[in-house]
Amino acid sequence: MIKSHHFSAILPASKTVFSWEAADFIQVLKNASQTAGLTVVGELAFAFQPQGVSAVVLLAESHIALHFWPEEAKVTIDIHICDYQKDNLEKAKILTEILTKQISQFDVDWQYLFIIG
Repeated sequence: MIKSHHFSAILPASKTVFSWEAADFIQVLKNASQTAGLTVVGELAFAFQPQGVSAVVLLAESHIALHFWPEEAKVTIDIHICDYQKDNLEKAKILTEILTKQISQFDVDWQYLFIIG
């Protein structure tokens, strides 16, 4: 039986985010994942022209997808963390807290969905 945690949010982007390159988004996702105790196994980012970035970090526990919409001053983030062999809910929660602090200056309510399959 697989259990997984899905978190998603639309974060108001802080002013510093507007100066980030695609590699900066990847580094933020990787650092946050490692700080939360998750295992990074891959990464990919794409910078859109004239603006915007999409970035994905693949985790041993699943993945994080991020999309920066500068014209809206928003960053959307989707986190999927599986509980294979151990409960990873606390790690997922820590990840949401770190990313909120890194990307936004506001407290944000993340949407949460728990799935058992």
